Amino acid sequence: MSALCDKSEINIDAAELLNKNNKYCSVCHPAYYACLQMMEYKLIRKGKSLKLQATEISQYYKGHSHKYLIEETKKLIRFDKFREEQNYSNSIKQLKEYREISDYHDVNITHDESTKAIQLAKELLVKINSIRI
Repeated sequence: MSALCDKSEINIDAAELLNKNNKYCSVCHPAYYACLQMMEYKLIRKGKSLKLQATEISQYYKGHSHKYLIEETKKLIRFDKFREEQNYSNSIKQLKEYREISDYHDVNITHDESTKAIQLAKELLVKINSIRI
C-alpha cells in the first residue's frame, strides 16, 4: 500500500469525523484531497512517477497540478456513457468549489454542504479506484 493511498483513506475518514463533530468548514478540504491523493497514486501505479508528473504539469498544464491530476486520471477511467464522464467532471468541479469556498471565502459551510462534499468524494473515489493497475 502506498502512503498516498493511505493518506487518501485517512482524509476521507477525517472528513467524516469532522462532519460528525459539526466542524463543517473543515470537511471539504480533506474530502477533496482524498480524491487528489488517490488520483496521484493511480497515476504513479500506471507508470507516471512524481518526477514525470511534475514535468507534464509544467509542460502541458501551465503548473496547474490539480487540473493535471483530474484530467490525466479521467483518461484512465472507463465510462460506459458520455453522461457518466460529464457527471464525474461535474462532481469533481463541485467538490473543488466546496473546498475553495471553505478554505478561502468568508462564509460558513452548512451541514448539508459538508455532507454533500463527503458524498461526492466517496462517489469519485469509487470511480478513481476502478482504474486497473
